[in-house]
Amino acid sequence: MRKIGKNSLTNKIFDCLIEKSKDLFDLSLVIMFDPRELTKGMGLYRNYNARPLSQKIYDLRKSPYFKFKDDKFYLTKKGRMEIIRKIIKKKKEDRKKWNGKWMGIMFDIPEVNRRERCFLRKELRWIGCKEVQKSVWLTPLDIEKELLTILELWKNDFKGDIKFFKIDKITDHKKLQSYFKI
Repeated sequence: MRKIGKNSLTNKIFDCLIEKSKDLFDLSLVIMFDPRELTKGMGLYRNYNARPLSQKIYDLRKSPYFKFKDDKFYLTKKGRMEIIRKIIKKKKEDRKKWNGKWMGIMFDIPEVNRRERCFLRKELRWIGCKEVQKSVWLTPLDIEKELLTILELWKNDFKGDIKFFKIDKITDHKKLQSYFKI
Protein backbone atom coordinates (compact mmCIF):
# COMPACT_ATOMS: atom_id res chain seq x y z
CA MET A 1 0.00 0.00 0.00
CA ARG A 2 1.35 3.38 -1.01
CA LYS A 3 1.70 5.98 1.72
CA ILE A 4 -0.56 9.00 1.47
CA GLY A 5 1.46 12.09 0.57
CA LYS A 6 1.38 15.03 2.95
CA ASN A 7 0.21 17.42 0.21
CA SER A 8 -1.97 14.93 -1.66
CA LEU A 9 -5.63 15.60 -2.38
CA THR A 10 -6.55 12.52 -0.32
CA ASN A 11 -4.70 13.92 2.71
CA LYS A 12 -6.32 17.33 2.29
CA ILE A 13 -9.76 15.72 2.03
CA PHE A 14 -9.04 13.70 5.19
CA ASP A 15 -8.08 16.91 7.02
CA CYS A 16 -11.26 18.61 5.84
CA LEU A 17 -13.43 15.64 6.88
CA ILE A 18 -11.81 15.62 10.33
CA GLU A 19 -12.69 19.30 10.68
CA LYS A 20 -16.21 19.13 9.28
CA SER A 21 -17.51 15.73 10.37
CA LYS A 22 -18.39 15.05 13.97
CA ASP A 23 -19.77 11.65 12.91
CA LEU A 24 -16.50 9.84 12.16
CA PHE A 25 -16.96 7.59 15.19
CA ASP A 26 -20.64 6.82 14.50
CA LEU A 27 -20.34 3.86 12.16
CA SER A 28 -24.08 3.75 11.53
CA LEU A 29 -23.75 6.98 9.52
CA VAL A 30 -22.44 7.12 5.98
CA ILE A 31 -19.98 9.92 5.23
CA MET A 32 -20.40 11.25 1.72
CA PHE A 33 -19.04 14.30 -0.08
CA ASP A 34 -18.93 15.99 -3.46
CA PRO A 35 -15.21 16.54 -4.13
CA ARG A 36 -15.72 19.69 -6.16
CA GLU A 37 -17.76 21.35 -3.39
CA LEU A 38 -15.34 20.16 -0.72
CA THR A 39 -12.29 21.38 -2.62
CA LYS A 40 -13.91 24.78 -3.28
CA GLY A 41 -14.18 25.27 0.46
CA MET A 42 -10.56 24.20 0.85
CA GLY A 43 -9.37 26.74 -1.71
CA LEU A 44 -8.08 23.97 -3.98
CA TYR A 45 -10.47 24.41 -6.88
CA ARG A 46 -8.14 26.72 -8.77
CA ASN A 47 -4.45 26.23 -9.44
CA TYR A 48 -4.00 22.89 -7.69
CA ASN A 49 -0.38 21.70 -7.97
CA ALA A 50 0.98 19.82 -10.99
CA ARG A 51 -2.07 18.16 -12.52
CA PRO A 52 -5.51 19.64 -13.05
CA LEU A 53 -7.88 19.13 -10.15
CA SER A 54 -10.33 17.22 -12.37
CA GLN A 55 -7.63 14.58 -13.02
CA LYS A 56 -6.86 14.31 -9.31
CA ILE A 57 -10.55 13.88 -8.52
CA TYR A 58 -10.78 11.20 -11.20
CA ASP A 59 -7.83 9.43 -9.55
CA LEU A 60 -9.75 9.33 -6.26
CA ARG A 61 -12.09 6.77 -7.89
CA LYS A 62 -9.23 4.25 -7.72
CA SER A 63 -8.47 4.99 -4.08
CA PRO A 64 -9.30 2.30 -1.51
CA TYR A 65 -10.37 5.10 0.86
CA PHE A 66 -13.34 6.27 -1.20
CA LYS A 67 -16.14 4.68 -3.20
CA PHE A 68 -17.59 6.65 -6.11
CA LYS A 69 -21.35 6.40 -6.73
CA ASP A 70 -23.93 8.81 -8.19
CA ASP A 71 -21.38 11.63 -8.66
CA LYS A 72 -20.49 11.51 -4.97
CA PHE A 73 -17.66 9.97 -2.98
CA TYR A 74 -18.37 7.82 0.05
CA LEU A 75 -15.80 7.18 2.74
CA THR A 76 -14.95 3.46 2.95
CA LYS A 77 -14.13 1.56 6.15
CA LYS A 78 -10.48 1.78 5.16
CA GLY A 79 -10.79 5.54 4.66
CA ARG A 80 -12.48 6.01 8.01
CA MET A 81 -9.80 3.90 9.69
CA GLU A 82 -7.07 6.02 8.06
CA ILE A 83 -8.72 9.23 9.30
CA ILE A 84 -8.98 7.85 12.84
CA ARG A 85 -5.30 6.91 12.72
CA LYS A 86 -4.58 10.47 11.65
CA ILE A 87 -6.54 11.76 14.68
CA ILE A 88 -4.53 9.47 16.97
CA LYS A 89 -1.27 10.62 15.36
CA LYS A 90 -2.24 14.24 16.07
CA LYS A 91 -2.97 13.34 19.71
CA LYS A 92 0.45 11.67 19.93
CA GLU A 93 2.11 14.83 18.62
CA ASP A 94 0.19 17.00 21.12
CA ARG A 95 1.37 15.09 24.20
CA LYS A 96 2.71 18.32 25.65
CA LYS A 97 -0.93 19.25 26.39
CA TRP A 98 -1.26 16.27 28.73
CA ASN A 99 -3.98 16.74 31.37
CA GLY A 100 -2.18 14.68 34.04
CA LYS A 101 -4.51 11.69 33.74
CA TRP A 102 -3.50 8.26 32.49
CA MET A 103 -5.65 5.89 30.49
CA GLY A 104 -5.41 2.25 31.40
CA ILE A 105 -6.49 -0.40 28.92
CA MET A 106 -7.10 -3.92 30.10
CA PHE A 107 -8.35 -6.74 27.92
CA ASP A 108 -9.23 -10.39 28.01
CA ILE A 109 -9.39 -12.05 24.61
CA PRO A 110 -9.76 -15.83 24.47
CA GLU A 111 -7.01 -17.94 22.88
CA VAL A 112 -9.35 -18.98 20.05
CA ASN A 113 -9.38 -15.30 19.04
CA ARG A 114 -5.60 -14.95 18.95
CA ARG A 115 -5.76 -12.94 15.71
CA GLU A 116 -7.90 -10.24 17.37
CA ARG A 117 -5.55 -10.14 20.36
CA CYS A 118 -2.50 -9.74 18.10
CA PHE A 119 -4.27 -6.98 16.15
CA LEU A 120 -5.15 -5.14 19.37
CA ARG A 121 -1.58 -5.37 20.68
CA LYS A 122 -0.22 -4.12 17.35
CA GLU A 123 -2.58 -1.13 17.45
CA LEU A 124 -1.70 -0.36 21.08
CA ARG A 125 2.02 -0.42 20.22
CA TRP A 126 1.44 1.84 17.18
CA ILE A 127 -0.51 4.29 19.34
CA GLY A 128 2.45 4.35 21.73
CA CYS A 129 0.92 2.58 24.72
CA LYS A 130 3.17 0.82 27.21
CA GLU A 131 2.46 -2.72 28.33
CA VAL A 132 2.79 -2.67 32.14
CA GLN A 133 1.58 -6.28 32.65
CA LYS A 134 0.17 -8.97 30.40
CA SER A 135 -2.95 -7.49 28.79
CA VAL A 136 -2.65 -4.26 30.79
CA TRP A 137 -1.51 -1.17 28.88
CA LEU A 138 -1.03 2.47 29.79
CA THR A 139 -1.03 5.72 27.82
CA PRO A 140 -1.31 9.45 28.56
CA LEU A 141 -3.66 9.81 25.56
CA ASP A 142 -7.45 9.70 25.74
CA ILE A 143 -7.99 7.23 22.90
CA GLU A 144 -10.96 5.15 24.01
CA LYS A 145 -13.41 6.04 21.22
CA GLU A 146 -10.70 5.96 18.55
CA LEU A 147 -9.47 2.51 19.58
CA LEU A 148 -12.99 1.05 19.88
CA THR A 149 -13.89 2.42 16.43
CA ILE A 150 -10.74 0.97 14.84
CA LEU A 151 -11.50 -2.43 16.37
CA GLU A 152 -15.10 -2.31 15.13
CA LEU A 153 -14.01 -1.23 11.64
CA TRP A 154 -11.43 -4.00 11.57
CA LYS A 155 -13.89 -6.68 12.65
CA ASN A 156 -17.61 -6.20 13.25
CA ASP A 157 -17.89 -9.16 15.60
CA PHE A 158 -14.76 -8.48 17.67
CA LYS A 159 -14.66 -11.09 20.42
CA GLY A 160 -13.11 -10.00 23.67
CA ASP A 161 -13.56 -7.87 26.71
CA ILE A 162 -11.83 -4.48 26.80
CA LYS A 163 -11.95 -2.13 29.77
CA PHE A 164 -10.74 1.47 29.90
CA PHE A 165 -9.72 3.26 33.09
CA LYS A 166 -8.99 6.89 33.84
CA ILE A 167 -6.16 6.99 36.37
CA ASP A 168 -5.31 10.08 38.43
CA LYS A 169 -2.39 8.70 40.38
CA ILE A 170 0.03 5.90 39.65
CA THR A 171 3.22 4.65 41.28
CA ASP A 172 6.42 5.26 39.33
CA HIS A 173 4.75 8.13 37.51
CA LYS A 174 8.14 9.82 36.94
CA LYS A 175 9.42 6.79 35.02
CA LEU A 176 6.23 6.71 32.97
CA GLN A 177 6.40 10.44 32.23
CA SER A 178 9.99 9.94 31.10
CA TYR A 179 8.99 6.95 28.93
CA PHE A 180 6.21 8.96 27.25
CA LYS A 181 8.36 12.14 27.09
CA ILE A 182 5.76 14.28 28.85
